[in-house]
Amino acid sequence: MDTAPRARRFGPAFLVLAVSGGALLSFVGPLSRSRALDLRPGAGASESGATARAAFSWDTDEPPKIPATPDEMIQQASDAVMRAYRDGKTRQAVRLRLDQLFDMESLYVKGIEALQLATVPYMEQFVKKLWGGDYLKEIRTSVVDEQAGTLIYRESENELQDMAVFFLPGRDLMAEPKTQNFIRKMTDRLVLLLNSENAQSDFRVDYKGMDWMDYTSFGVQISEMFSEQSYYYTYGPFESWQLTIFRAYPYNWEIYIEDLEYNTVKIFDSPYKPTSNQVVARIQQYEEKNEIAPYKKISKIMKDTMRQEEASEEAEPGWRSSASPEEIMDRQKQLEERAKAEAEKLAKEQA
Repeated sequence: MDTAPRARRFGPAFLVLAVSGGALLSFVGPLSRSRALDLRPGAGASESGATARAAFSWDTDEPPKIPATPDEMIQQASDAVMRAYRDGKTRQAVRLRLDQLFDMESLYVKGIEALQLATVPYMEQFVKKLWGGDYLKEIRTSVVDEQAGTLIYRESENELQDMAVFFLPGRDLMAEPKTQNFIRKMTDRLVLLLNSENAQSDFRVDYKGMDWMDYTSFGVQISEMFSEQSYYYTYGPFESWQLTIFRAYPYNWEIYIEDLEYNTVKIFDSPYKPTSNQVVARIQQYEEKNEIAPYKKISKIMKDTMRQEEASEEAEPGWRSSASPEEIMDRQKQLEERAKAEAEKLAKEQA
């Protein structure tokens, strides 16, 4: 399960961007009837598909491997989105590994504003790579709410290839009438949700609205609309292992763990995103088959945590000194709760 550290308040300049960003949500005009017909998923694929299939990088007979660099991740994501779009998926969700672009250990001090500022240039590169980088006229980027929700709009030479990305979109932003109206006006043009899991009021489309609280019914609609997770790449602790979940459309979901020797080991794949219980069951099978003692994996995860803290401090020495006493105490409480949970789990396993 992801944890979302509390973000700091936004500065005045950031709030000005959020206010002015509302204009960007309203500038998209509805397509003419003739163009709207051309934008139907089948028609869009047939009109540009022949050239794309011959020229662009998204055609492959083999699933891509786990990316080695952020640039490779961004290229893979754009290719996966294009493959899904060619198959008629005009509404998609994408999740990138933001920890490769920003020190997530510092998020609880620096706030989501810092995360947005550090990562949005990479998101713009991702948008530019769509359609193989062709037909691009302009990229328009603006913060559209007070929680760092960002709209990146790709204006193309041909309006058929205009598209929009909501980066760090929270529940509040997606529930606003201006956002709903914007998505409706996009008709069959491509719209992406990018890293809603890292938003201030985060949500996951595979939770099907259950994490929307007061907006459950609307959350169900949004989750169904953006149910196609065309690219998904995460890495983090789970069941005392470092777990990687990777998927690039139209290929299977792949689940990996980092073994005791720090090798990335694939434990299974699935045509559908596996549930937590399914992943737990496969991990248990792996542990039994390889006779993994519980204390060994817990020792490794604790070492991993220390290494992550050290790497964070080395990357930006002294950043923790800017944290308030409340933030430091909150961080310490999280660490203590995690250690307690791990100890309780170990006790149950040994009982």
